[in-house]
Order: sequence, then structure tokens, then C-alpha cells
Amino acid sequence: MEYRKLISFGKSSFVVSLPKSWITKQKLNKGDTIYFEEKEDNLLLTTQEKRLVPEEKEITILVDGKNISQIQRELIPAYINNFKTIILSGKEIKDKAKEIEPVIQNLIALEIMEQTANKIVARDFLDMENISINNLIRKMDVIVRAMFEDSLNMFREDTYENINHRDKDVNRLSYLIFRVINYGLKNQAFMNKKFKLTALDLMRYYLLVFHIEAIADEVRRTARYMKLVKLSKNKQNEFVRLFLQARDNYLETLKAFYTHNIELAHSIAERKKKLMDHCENFYIKNQNTVWVAYLVDRLKRMVNTIHKLGRIVYE
Repeated sequence: MEYRKLISFGKSSFVVSLPKSWITKQKLNKGDTIYFEEKEDNLLLTTQEKRLVPEEKEITILVDGKNISQIQRELIPAYINNFKTIILSGKEIKDKAKEIEPVIQNLIALEIMEQTANKIVARDFLDMENISINNLIRKMDVIVRAMFEDSLNMFREDTYENINHRDKDVNRLSYLIFRVINYGLKNQAFMNKKFKLTALDLMRYYLLVFHIEAIADEVRRTARYMKLVKLSKNKQNEFVRLFLQARDNYLETLKAFYTHNIELAHSIAERKKKLMDHCENFYIKNQNTVWVAYLVDRLKRMVNTIHKLGRIVYE
């Protein structure tokens, strides 16, 4: 085994010389590119860039004796943990297939390849090299913005079904992003080289997506109670003004995240207490109206989650 000493080069770099015999064997010349890949604690040098080959993981989920909610709770983590083949098996497949199929179809890039009376085989076709977490987050953000806009009109027009449908789209994207993040944490060299993302970046994205998905849920729930509650026109307008403030806080928080504007994030955080007080005052004035307690509670939860979203920027 040969060895070389590490040489300091400038203030932030180090260099190590390569054996001439290896250079000659690989027919390399000055200026040629050498690729390196981290393998646990080792560094692998190659003369050709290797295309990432995804690990072929397979999992079998037994469905007998389980309701669709439990099956879904096992299926989604299998998807997020990058199992390429997911097999659902059991004697009850034929009776539960109609419930299972929509769950699979709701997961991006997962397709049913085989289906029998006692087995469903789903195969993943996701190409990690062409997935941008940043683009996916922006798609989520666009959908949540549309949910806010539809909810603002709930007192005048029942758009709850559209809001509910968009919330499901947010969920689909969040599962996909969690999956990419999970993969990136296990393949940090690839993620750093391909997308310039560190493990810390991936964890910040995880928290961001987690909170955006939670905000989408609260927008949907708020819209549901706006549909149910009976308020006068003036009280409806008062609540819409509160909802608008929450919406604006969300928009500006995402702007702060995209632009790395810490001061903007701090200024939004300062508004939280005042908005929460206004929400509480609205509840006190209308507490005897059916559904108002639930309506205000969902809005306050939304405001609090937007505040948590801002922490990702300034912390």
C-alpha cells in the first residue's frame, strides 16, 4: 500500500499527489477531470462520472386483518423510505383492492405493475437525478396560495371541494419531498454534488415542508368551518380580515425563506401576538355562535404554524 501526505494549499484547501503509475495506467493527462465519491469514511477516485444506480429495495406488506387506514400508514412510509418494489399481499386483497388502488395512485411515480386475487405489486419509477426539492416546494407553495384565495371566498361561494382536492395535492408533494430528503440524507455526496445541498439544508427543507403541509391542513379546516358557521355580513368581513392577515404572514414568510431575508422573518414574528389577540377577541364577541370556537381555533393554529415556519429563516 502506498501513501501520500496531505499538503495545505491556500487558506481553505488541501491537495494530495497521485501515483504516476496510476496516472499512466488510466492514460490521464494534465487538465483531465477526476471524479470522486464518498463511500462511508473512504474516498473513491474514478476517471468517469458514474450515473447513480438506485438501490433495489423490496418490501411486502400484509393486508389481512388491517383496515385501509393501517395499510396506508404502512404503505406511505415504505414509499418515503425509497422501496423500489412494494408488494401488498394477503387473502383479503380481492376485497380491499378498490380501497388500496387510490392510495397507490396518489403517490407520485408509484405504479401498479401486477394485480391478482392475493397480491398487488407496485413499482417505483422515480429518477432521483432529475428531482429538484426547491422546485417541488415552490409547487407546494403555489397550491397553498390558491387554497388561501379560495378560502377567502367561502362565505360567498362554497369552494370547499376545490380546497380539499388541492390539500391532497399538497400531501402528495410532501410525501415525494420527504422521500427525496430521506434519500439525500443517505446519499449526501450525490445530493451535494448534484444540487449543492448539505445535510443541514435537507433538514431545513424537511421542517419547511412539514410546516407548509400543516398550514395547508389548517386552511382546509378553516374553510370547512367557514362553510358551516352562520355569521352576519359584518362579522364575516371581520373574520376575513383576520384570515387575510394570516395569509399575508404566510406569503411574506415564504418570501423571507426564498430570499434569505432574516429581518423580514423577524418583523413577521412580531405580528403574531397581535393577530392572536385579535382572533381571541373575535371569539369572545361571537362565542355563542355555533362553530365559532372551532373556526377561531383553526385560524389560531394556522397563525402559530406560520410563526414556526418563520423560525426556519431566522434560526
